[in-house]
Amino acid sequence: MWTTESLDDRANLWRTCSYLRSLGIRSNDVLIVEFERVHGTMKRFPEPPRIPPFDCTGSVAHHPDEVLLDRLGKARPWPVERYERAVRLWESYADENPLPFVESCISRVEGFPELASLWALLSCFFPRKTAGGALRLSRYDDLLLTILSIEEWQTPVKVICNKSQLGLDLRDLMSCTGDLFLGDRLAQWAKHDVSAAVERAPGPKPPNAGYPLLSTVYRLTERGERLRHEGLDELTDAPSLPIAGTEAYSASAPWVLLDDGRLARR
Repeated sequence: MWTTESLDDRANLWRTCSYLRSLGIRSNDVLIVEFERVHGTMKRFPEPPRIPPFDCTGSVAHHPDEVLLDRLGKARPWPVERYERAVRLWESYADENPLPFVESCISRVEGFPELASLWALLSCFFPRKTAGGALRLSRYDDLLLTILSIEEWQTPVKVICNKSQLGLDLRDLMSCTGDLFLGDRLAQWAKHDVSAAVERAPGPKPPNAGYPLLSTVYRLTERGERLRHEGLDELTDAPSLPIAGTEAYSASAPWVLLDDGRLARR
């Protein structure tokens, strides 16, 4: 197996280690090659690009062929202890109780420096609880609803291309979620509850024409503006969102992000 420093590659590495163990394949029979992040290996990146704080842009293809062949020739199994840690990380990541995984991310696990960045990313999708007990939107949803306005209809593309610092912060998150995730989240907000926080209408491109981020436009409602400014009365005021093995904004899994970066049940 090969992996990069990209967060999605690292999580997939844990998953693959767990899967191979379930097949009865021993860790000593698994060769793992780790590639560091590189810049300037492709013509369209002559200078080091800006690296977002949550980086999922790494690729083995960024390395020249001679480097790939050299690394593959030197591939070795991980020590058993490190391999088992990867298996346990995946099991805790996929568990419906996220607390053991969050604790691993915060306290760190030897051999897995990606954990701090991964939790910094995942935590952006959980609703927040202030020290005073108020419920606030997740960082991601707060960005979405702040970029939207009551007056102007916007396609998901226009939301993505917002030129403010908020738009830059949103695109940092999108480096891992992708752009279609944003369109799906806006649609979830528009369908949620009778008095939805987001309103939608047909966009400049027809549906089913291959332009999912241009076929619908969105704008904030007065209720959405209240949620943005005043916070949530209940977690279910926002549409639920699967995250790893659990859910955000769920009555059955009422996880909230505290000011210290940890999760707790509301």
